[in-house]
Amino acid sequence: MHETAQTEEAANSPSRCNRYAWTPEVHDLYGDPEAILGKMDTLDMDLSSRRIFALLVESEGAADVRLFERTGTDEYTISTWTGAALDGLGARIAETILANRGVHCVGEQTRAVLAPLGLTEHAGVPAPANPRAAFAHTVRGHGTGTFTRATCALLC
Repeated sequence: MHETAQTEEAANSPSRCNRYAWTPEVHDLYGDPEAILGKMDTLDMDLSSRRIFALLVESEGAADVRLFERTGTDEYTISTWTGAALDGLGARIAETILANRGVHCVGEQTRAVLAPLGLTEHAGVPAPANPRAAFAHTVRGHGTGTFTRATCALLC
C-alpha cells in the first residue's frame, strides 16, 4: 500500500473513532471574539488527531456552524451554515454525545444532528495548522466587542 494511503487510512481508522467516541471534548468559551481566541490558544485541542470536529458560534442575532471532516491526510471538507440563532443546537449535540455512551462514532452522530440545517460543503480545504487557523475567521465574524459564545466540539 502506498505510504500516503496508509497514513490516510490510519487517520480515518475505526479504532481511532472508537477511542475518541469514548473521549470527545466540548469547550464553551464566552467573551468578545479576541478574548475567545485567546482562550482557544491555551487549550490543547490537537485538531490534527481528530477526523471530525465542529465549531458553533453564536452572538445576538447571528449564528454559525462549521463541521470539519478530514477527507485526506492534509485535506478537509468544511460544511457550513449561518443563521440567526442556534436554537439549542449545542445542547442537542451534548445530549447526543451523552446518549451515545462511547459506543458509536460520535462524529457521525453529530453530523446527523447537524444535517437538518442543510449545511453547505466546501471540499479540498487544507488542514488547519492550529485552532486559531481553523476558527478565527468565523469567531471574528461576530464583530469586535460583541459578546459571543464559541463551542468547540472535538469528536472523533
